[in-house]
Amino acid sequence: MKPNDLLKNILSDIKVDLAQKFDRNFEEKGFFGGKWTERKYKNNKGSLLHVTGTMRRSIRAGVRGNGVVFTSSEPYTALHNEGGKFAQTVRAHNRTNKKTGKSHTVKAHTRNVDMIQRQFIGNHDKVEQSINNIMDNNVTEYFNKLAKKIRQ
Repeated sequence: MKPNDLLKNILSDIKVDLAQKFDRNFEEKGFFGGKWTERKYKNNKGSLLHVTGTMRRSIRAGVRGNGVVFTSSEPYTALHNEGGKFAQTVRAHNRTNKKTGKSHTVKAHTRNVDMIQRQFIGNHDKVEQSINNIMDNNVTEYFNKLAKKIRQ
């Protein structure tokens, strides 16, 4: 095994391990034990951050240069992970009052929405611990193979 192979193995192992850990955060509805804040308005549209599963399935891990990068094709993934404010545009539409049956037109407008952070990807002590364990295991394996080769 060459030194370049050692780095490739380490990065590959980190990619697989962290992808599994970050995916598990969706099942646990939190970030490594810290629970996400519940919805402001409760409804029966699936689990928190997992109504259709599109965002969860869109997350990809890849090795770039000397690091591991996580990306998503969904534009709202970063907003959920980091939290923040955004403007939501509401189109003009008709609304009917269920009690009276009267209809009225709602004008087009924008509203400011404050998205609570529900982190599922990022740095954490458990991430650092996993990276250190993977590096230790790979380096130990590399030097064991090298020592075995020298003895022959």
